[in-house]
Amino acid sequence: MSETEKILESCDDCGACVRSCMFLSHYCDSPRELAKRFTRNPLENVDIPFSCFLCGLCKRVCHLKLYPGDMFLEIRQKFFRNKEGQLLPNDFVYDYIIPRLKGMRDHQTAGTSGFFTFGKKPSESGPSPRRVFFPGCSLPSYSPRLVMKTYEYLNQQMPGMGIVLNCCGKPSHDMGDEERFNRIFNKTLQQFKDLGVEEVVLACINCHKVFREHSDIKLKTVYEIFAEKGLPETCPAGEDIVSIHDSCPARYQPEIRQAVREVVSRMGYEIHEMKYRNEMTQCCGAGGCATAGNPSLASRHTQARASQAKGRLITYCAHCRERFSSFTPSLHLLDLVFGASRSGHLKEYNDSWLNWLDRWYLKKRLRFIG
Repeated sequence: MSETEKILESCDDCGACVRSCMFLSHYCDSPRELAKRFTRNPLENVDIPFSCFLCGLCKRVCHLKLYPGDMFLEIRQKFFRNKEGQLLPNDFVYDYIIPRLKGMRDHQTAGTSGFFTFGKKPSESGPSPRRVFFPGCSLPSYSPRLVMKTYEYLNQQMPGMGIVLNCCGKPSHDMGDEERFNRIFNKTLQQFKDLGVEEVVLACINCHKVFREHSDIKLKTVYEIFAEKGLPETCPAGEDIVSIHDSCPARYQPEIRQAVREVVSRMGYEIHEMKYRNEMTQCCGAGGCATAGNPSLASRHTQARASQAKGRLITYCAHCRERFSSFTPSLHLLDLVFGASRSGHLKEYNDSWLNWLDRWYLKKRLRFIG
């Protein structure tokens, strides 16, 4: 049974999900209203399914464990199939049905091209399991320096670690483009296999979610390694107050959330917990490619979320940090660990050509060091 059918059959209109979600409250009084509309005509308002953050908070607060987010993802996926359930010609949706998604498509196409991808295999003489560091897409765009510093630290703690620059395909997955997602994701898994990878160390929580839900490869975050192995000797001390934004994919990952807080506390920062945190965290406003569906609504949500912070807003997702940077002083946790400038949040390039230049520069540097 599809999630749309489950909502039509079981939703009792209690309103808990609507009260917790700016997106739902903007478009309906009950997700069952939207389910009925989608059943009649999915193309009635294409903005609606693409405006959901797919963050999972609605399911967390639903006493029936219904998930409107899955309903919106199902609707997105239907756009990429014809009436017989077959996939439409490649790029048909982007070029003719929802042109506003072209930017996401182009980002995926360029980011997974040979111009920006790279793989360095783990040392065969290194310890088992054979590991690679997978920084994701957003962190290399934000700061090649942080990627290099993290990679150097990991090699000090676990010598012989390799590194892979590539994409997990989450943007394509969230857009509903199953064919493109499978192509990107399977290619990345094949790259791991070719390099003999047994464990992947991640800096991106979105990548962590994709790999844990779609593969059985062993995973570890760099934040857990900081908590287990200790911080770099050069890690500066902190004295002020910071707020931690929990990324949506960490909603049911208490070990990651706890490791992040342990790292921040060890550095000497006082943590101000936001109103919505841990399993009840709210999205940064960019989840689920929602900025393509309703940019103004997504911005209002980001601003509302940022207003809950006291002091600097610290994230452990580079995409969240980018999103918040237009509304409040925000830094990535790795900025704190490796001593980035406190004004780093002001240097925002918002996916301009400088972001791509940073990714290209990082690849060239990694190739140079062998």
